[in-house]
Amino acid sequence: MEWLALGLWVFMALVAIPLGHGAFSAPSLGLQPVLGIAGLVLAVLFAAGGAVGLAWAALALAVLGVVTVAAGAVQLVRDEAPSSRTVEHEATLAGVALPLYATVAAVTLLAALSATGSI
Repeated sequence: MEWLALGLWVFMALVAIPLGHGAFSAPSLGLQPVLGIAGLVLAVLFAAGGAVGLAWAALALAVLGVVTVAAGAVQLVRDEAPSSRTVEHEATLAGVALPLYATVAAVTLLAALSATGSI
């Protein structure tokens, strides 16, 4: 399960890095590159035989990612937001990142639970 979580974190980091450009339109999107790369690092360390606490920390980053992408998406689609191709691109990336963060959170939770022997 930790290898699946690692693969999803790689994909999440690849989506989160360009999403960080949306910080000009929605400031909460500025956290996305940091959350994506930090979660990837924690997942690599956990998959390499690290402590279970690393998986729980990666889970916390995924949940924080869900919250910040949702807040950024609200700012991007509100009526007062200026419309441009860049904002539309950022909203599309946020639409991809939101369910991806939720999936990463679920798989990371399962990896952490399986590592502790709970499931």
